[in-house]
Amino acid sequence: MRRLAWFGFGFALAVFAAHYLIPLPALYWCALGAVLLASGGLLLHGINRRRWMLCLVAAAVGFGWYAFRAHRVLDPLSALDGKTEQAYSARVLDYPVQMDYSTSLMLHLDEPGLDRLAVRAYAHDDSCDALQPGDLIRVTMKLRSAGLRYGEETDAYLSMGIAAIGTVTEPPLKTGEWKHKILCLPKVLAHRVKTIAAEIFPADTFPFAEALMLGDKRALYDAELDIPLRNAGIMHAVAVSGMHLAFLIGAVQLLFGRRRFLSLLSLPLLGFFALMAGATPSVIRAGLMAALVLLAPTLERENDPATSLMAALLLILLCQPLSAGSASLQLSFAAMAGVLWLTAPIYGWMKERIFSAREPNDAAHAAMTTVAASLGSMVPTMPLGALHFGTLTLAAPLTNLLVFWVLPIAFVGSFVAVLLGMLSLPLGTWAAWLVSWPLRFVLLVARGTASLPGLRYDGAAPLTILWLSVCYLVGLALWWRHRKGRPVRLLIPICGCLALLLVTSLAARMIGEAAPRVTALDIGQGQSVFFRSGKTSLLVDCGGLNSPVNAGDTASRALLRERREALDVLVLTHPHQDHVNGVQRLLQETRVRTLILPAAADAESEPLRSILETAEQRGTEVIRLEDDAEMTLGDLGLRFFVALGREVEDGCLMLRVTRGDFDTMITGDVPIETETVLAAEYDLSGTELFIAGHHGSKHASGDALLDALGAETAVISCGYNTYGHPAQEALDRFAAHGMEIRRTDEDGSVTIRME
Repeated sequence: MRRLAWFGFGFALAVFAAHYLIPLPALYWCALGAVLLASGGLLLHGINRRRWMLCLVAAAVGFGWYAFRAHRVLDPLSALDGKTEQAYSARVLDYPVQMDYSTSLMLHLDEPGLDRLAVRAYAHDDSCDALQPGDLIRVTMKLRSAGLRYGEETDAYLSMGIAAIGTVTEPPLKTGEWKHKILCLPKVLAHRVKTIAAEIFPADTFPFAEALMLGDKRALYDAELDIPLRNAGIMHAVAVSGMHLAFLIGAVQLLFGRRRFLSLLSLPLLGFFALMAGATPSVIRAGLMAALVLLAPTLERENDPATSLMAALLLILLCQPLSAGSASLQLSFAAMAGVLWLTAPIYGWMKERIFSAREPNDAAHAAMTTVAASLGSMVPTMPLGALHFGTLTLAAPLTNLLVFWVLPIAFVGSFVAVLLGMLSLPLGTWAAWLVSWPLRFVLLVARGTASLPGLRYDGAAPLTILWLSVCYLVGLALWWRHRKGRPVRLLIPICGCLALLLVTSLAARMIGEAAPRVTALDIGQGQSVFFRSGKTSLLVDCGGLNSPVNAGDTASRALLRERREALDVLVLTHPHQDHVNGVQRLLQETRVRTLILPAAADAESEPLRSILETAEQRGTEVIRLEDDAEMTLGDLGLRFFVALGREVEDGCLMLRVTRGDFDTMITGDVPIETETVLAAEYDLSGTELFIAGHHGSKHASGDALLDALGAETAVISCGYNTYGHPAQEALDRFAAHGMEIRRTDEDGSVTIRME
C-alpha cells in the first residue's frame, strides 16, 4: 500500500505546484520534464528507484491533469462578462439561503459549453425562495467568472468548485424535476435538521449546535460566535472532519457493538453524513480515511495511515484539482498529518518526563493524548492558519484539554435532540435544553482562554513570521538529530523558543510605541484610520465594503501587530455601513475603552443600535457629542466639528487630530457645501494630512477646503466599487493643490509618520 502513498504524494505535489507556482501554459512541458526525470530512476537501485519513478510519473500525471481540468473549467468562463443577460437551463443543488440583501442559490448549468458548471446565483427578490434541490429551472442571469472577486483574481470560489457567479434578473421558471432527485435526500434531511434545530434550541446555542452538527457556520458568523472559537484555537470543532465521524462511528459502536459487519454497514452512514455536511474537502478526507480504515480488515490489508491520507488526497484532487487552493483542504490534511506523525512522539516524551517507568492512569492518559494530538495538529497548521486567516493563537492546547471530553456529548446530544424533535417538539425542546449546557460550557471556556493575554498574534507581522521560522528551523534540527540517532533534549529548545516569543513581543510593542504614526487601513470600500503615539491608540471609523476580510478583523490585527491589548478611543464619524460594519467584531475581539459618535445619529436604527448594545455589554464608555468639542488623548489633541454635520449624512462629525505640529483632518462623508462652511468658520491652516472626503467622491474634497487646509498629502480610503471612487474630478483637485496622493486600493494600508 505504500506505493499508493508515494504515487499520491507525487501527484499532490504537482497539483499544488501547478496551482500556486507554475503558469498554466507551462504545465504540459513540466509533465514532459517529469517523465524524463523519471527515466533517470533507472540509474538507482532497490526501493529508491521505485519511489523516485512513482513520484515523478505521478507528478507528470498531476501536471497534465491539472492543466486539462483547469482549461475545461476556465476556458468557457472567459466569455462571461457579468453584463450580458441570457437564459440558462439549470438544476438546483441546494435550498436557497437568505442573506442580508439577497437570496443565494447553488445551480448546475445544463447548457452546451457550460455543461455541469457550478454557479452561485444571487436574486434580489423572493423569486427563488420556493425552489428545492433537484428542481430543473430556466433562469435569466448575468454570469461572470468566479475567478474574479472585488476586481481581483481569486481562487476562493474555484477551490470550492464554484465556476461562475450569477445575478438573477428575472424570476426563474420551474421546468421539471431531476430524474435522480432521490440523490438530493441528504440535502433534504440536512434542511430538516436545521429547521428542527432552530425551533428547539435556545437562541444562544442554536448557531453553535447547527455548526457542530453539519458544519453550516452562517448562523455562527451572524452571532459572531466564531470569534471566541477561532481565538481559542478550537474552530475545528465546527469544521466537520474526522473528529465528527469518529463521534458518529463511536455512537454506532456503542449502540450495536464492534461487530465487523456493523462497521461495514456504517460506511453508507458516513457517506450520507458527508453529503449532509456539504461534502467539503475536510469531511470528504475524513470520510475516505474512515472508509479505508473500516475496509482494511475485510480486504485483508494492513491499515496504513500514510497510505489512507495520501489516497484520500489523491481522490479529492483527481475529482477537483482546483480544490488545491481550499483552506479547508489544506488545514484538514495538514492537521491529520501532524496527528499521525507527531502525536505519538509528543505523547512518549510527556509520558517519559511525567511518569518515567510507570503507566499513567486513564485520566492522565486521556489528558496527555488530548494535549499531544492538539500540539501535533498545531505544528503543521499554525503557519497555514496565519497565512489564510491572518491570526495566530497559542491557546489551542489548553482549550482542547478543557473541552475535548464534552464535544462528543454535545455533538451526539444535538443530533439526539433533533431526532426527538422530529417525533415531538416538546420532547426535542427539553432534550435541546439539556444539550445546551455542554454547548454553553464549550463557549464559556473558549471565551475564557481567548481572553488570556499574550496568546494571540498577527500572523502577517514580520516579527511573528521570524519567530515561527526560527521555531520550525529548530524543530527540523531536532528531527535531523533524532534521525542520526543522537540524543534529543527538548527542554532547552522549548525554553529558547518561548524566550524568543517574549523578546519579539516586547520588540513589537517598543517599535509600535517608538514612532507616532497614522495609518489608513486597507479595508475595501470604506474607512478606518488608526492613530498611535506612545501608548495611546485611536481609531476613526471601522467599516468597509467589497472586501473578503471584515474591517473589524483588520483593525484588531493592526492592534495585535504592535501588541496593544486595548484600543483607547474609537470615533465613528457616522453610522453608515462602509464606516461601521466592522465595529461589532472589533468590540468582540478587542477591549475598546471609549466610543465617541455624533448625538444626531439615529441610535434606534441598525447597525448603530446593535453597536451600542454590544458596547454596553463589553463595558465600553459611550460619549455622544451634541456640540463641537475638544479633548486630549495622551499627546494627541482631538477637535470635533459636530454642529455643521447634524443635518447631513446621519449627523456626520468631522475631526482634526493634532500631535505636536502635525495635523490630520478627517471630514467623513460630508458634501462640499458643508466643507465650504467649515473652511470659512474655522482656522484649518497648517494641516499636513487630509483623509479624502467620501472616499474620493467628486462631491467632496472641494477647493475651498483644500485651500484652507494647505495639506501636503491626501490619502484616499477606497476599494473595489461601482460608484467611480475616486473620481477624476477629486484627483484633479488634489493635483492642482500640489498634494501627494496615496490610495488604499492601490497601495494597501497607507502609513504616514506624524512628524
